[in-house]
Amino acid sequence: MRVSALAIYPVKGGAATALDACDIDALGLAGDRRFCLARPDGRVFTQRDNAALARLQASRAGAGLALGFDGETLLAGPEDFAATAEVRVWSRSAAARLTTNSVNAALTRWFDTPLSLARLEQPVQREGVALAFGDAAALLVTNAASLDALNAALQAPVPMDRFRPNIVVDGAAAFAEDGWSQLRIGNAVLAPVHACGRCEVTTIDQELGAALGDEPLRTLSRIRVREGEPVFGVRYAVQRPGRVRVGDGVDALD
Repeated sequence: MRVSALAIYPVKGGAATALDACDIDALGLAGDRRFCLARPDGRVFTQRDNAALARLQASRAGAGLALGFDGETLLAGPEDFAATAEVRVWSRSAAARLTTNSVNAALTRWFDTPLSLARLEQPVQREGVALAFGDAAALLVTNAASLDALNAALQAPVPMDRFRPNIVVDGAAAFAEDGWSQLRIGNAVLAPVHACGRCEVTTIDQELGAALGDEPLRTLSRIRVREGEPVFGVRYAVQRPGRVRVGDGVDALD
């Protein structure tokens, strides 16, 4: 098995940034979901709220963050994060710093609802494990052969980006991830948390930022159900940090 793709999502719910190599730290791939959009009440804003969030591009610009949406750009510098707040991801909260100025005005106009850009200051705590703004674990690993098997059951195939993975593995049998234990990739070691339950985000075209029917969620709900919910991919915790590269071998450890 080998790594065929790596991606981070600098802003939770925003567009992916494909990488050739990346460090894995205690919170996952470095730079992954260290920012999010927050509502005035502190709740995180996601593609479930507005599918257009998939079109939000983000990249680090020195100590700040450059954002782009539908041809417009803006820069959130360190001085723009002037407020402190607790940002909630589901039932958990993380300490963050929020923008309070023209950055908010642009985001509010782009997504037609009051929003701030939040920068993670202290990680979310979930069952004693520190997380960034991700939903449930540090990393999501998917299997290219499993996507092939799913697409064989669909009338129209979907790309892997519907599942927003961090690491894509090639060279394994379809759904072999069900039996993987620890994974060693480069000098990093990952420990499985659970199969990844899927939601309506899988129905959103990640380039268009628009929902396109009810697939692949409908088919997953028929052929891949664990504990009452459709699943695809496996969430992992970081057991040993390290550096990973596209092309690295992937070993499933006992």
